[in-house]
Parts: sequence; C-alpha cells; structure tokens
Amino acid sequence: MIDGAPWLFLQGDWRVAPLDKLLRSFAWVKDGQGCTEISVVELEAADSATLAVLMEWVQQARQRGTALRIHGASSKLQELASLYRLQDILPLCHD
Repeated sequence: MIDGAPWLFLQGDWRVAPLDKLLRSFAWVKDGQGCTEISVVELEAADSATLAVLMEWVQQARQRGTALRIHGASSKLQELASLYRLQDILPLCHD
C-alpha cells in the first residue's frame, strides 16, 4: 500500500521467454486483483508480450469496475505501446 492505494511492483525480465515462467507463479486473479497501481520502473526488459499481459490485467480490472494505472514505463516501452497504438488503451502514467 502506498498512500492508501494497493500497488504491484514488477521487476526483472518480462520478455516472452522469461515471462512464461513468471506468470506460472503469479496469478493476477488471485495475487493482484486488489491492485490499482502497477510500477514497471524496475523492469530490466520488456517487449510486446509485456504489453499483452498488462493489457489483459487492464481489461480484467475494468471488468471489476476498477481503473488500473501503470507507472514508470521506460521510453522504449512507451514507444512500443505507441507503435501498436495502445497509448489510448493502456494507462501508462508519465510520472
């Protein structure tokens, strides 16, 4: 909890190959459903698979009536989101 909001902090390599192993040990529905804020500041690597996971989590949050915000996206992750025209759908906060 930070300032009363539940946060989830992602770390490490979230590209396709390592992501599969990470997601097997983390179930958003079980482990992260209370989170409204996600920090990606400490990601070492990210790719389109990372965006796909974040999009899925945003959709699940919306279905629960919750707004999910993603903080600390690198310029490369923001550029990738823009390339796929996700900047209006994926709530990347510029902080």
